[in-house]
Amino acid sequence: MADGWGVKPEIHSDVYDAISPTKLTGSLEGKVAFVSGAGRGIGKSIALALAEAGAHVALLSRTKSELDAVAEIITSQFHRKSLVCVADASDESAVAQEFARVEQELGKVDIAIANAAINSFRPLVYTPLEEWWRIMEINVKGPVILTQLAMRSMRERNEGAIIVITSKAALLNLAGPSAYCASKSAVVRTIGCLQLEMDAEHDGNSGVHMYTVHPGAVKTPMTTTEKVAHPDMDKMKPGSFDRVQKNFASFGDSQNLSAWLCVYLATGHAKELRGRYIDATNDIAALVAQADIIKNENLYALTANALGRK
Repeated sequence: MADGWGVKPEIHSDVYDAISPTKLTGSLEGKVAFVSGAGRGIGKSIALALAEAGAHVALLSRTKSELDAVAEIITSQFHRKSLVCVADASDESAVAQEFARVEQELGKVDIAIANAAINSFRPLVYTPLEEWWRIMEINVKGPVILTQLAMRSMRERNEGAIIVITSKAALLNLAGPSAYCASKSAVVRTIGCLQLEMDAEHDGNSGVHMYTVHPGAVKTPMTTTEKVAHPDMDKMKPGSFDRVQKNFASFGDSQNLSAWLCVYLATGHAKELRGRYIDATNDIAALVAQADIIKNENLYALTANALGRK
């Protein structure tokens, strides 16, 4: 359906033609990828998709046993190299040390994907400030650490892809997860600014391309076993705790949707959309085909609409 802002893209909940593994397998042959939060959930799916597409993959998280299991799949099933990096994504020195080790053992990083994140549905008035701020540390500081390391490496070659996994919560006001919403908004804006910094060095057309990706409504350990909704939600409004849990239980988008979108973005097929927020459920081929409209109207970006403006 067409409107003043182009044609609405088809909505998907699983892999589709443009990001089909059949089309993208081998598209990243010999590339080196670094994925944070890679031990489970969406990060694990991204790491495996990158390996299936031909990349060697460095895996970072705090849980070695989970990373070892993913690395085993990468080496045995996809015959790619893998490197396990155990560190807290928000620990700058630890991540920098692991990043340097990756570049020494696997080669220069071509693809960096910041996926590590935490969430909590708990009203601020009942939340210890350190708990609220910890979400910001993991969800903002963590991606910025990895992004800075990747930028410094990639700008020397003027090539590479950086992707930060965000959330539709970046665009929403929600009662309870204020730190999560704020953190996801922060990385969307940060990546938009950093893309301009890279482009400024190359007359508006850097070979380093960055994106933030909303993976869809995906069931992960964070939304199921970890019970991110706190009972204090009911102090705000009775029944809120159960409503949040039921909402998470309704999630049905595939982890592979965002995983193979990340592969597609890493290939450079969507460079005209660099610096923007990409919703994995939106058909990426339709977005690329309408890139001029997206840029001219500043779509897929954080904006504050005002009276008297379209």
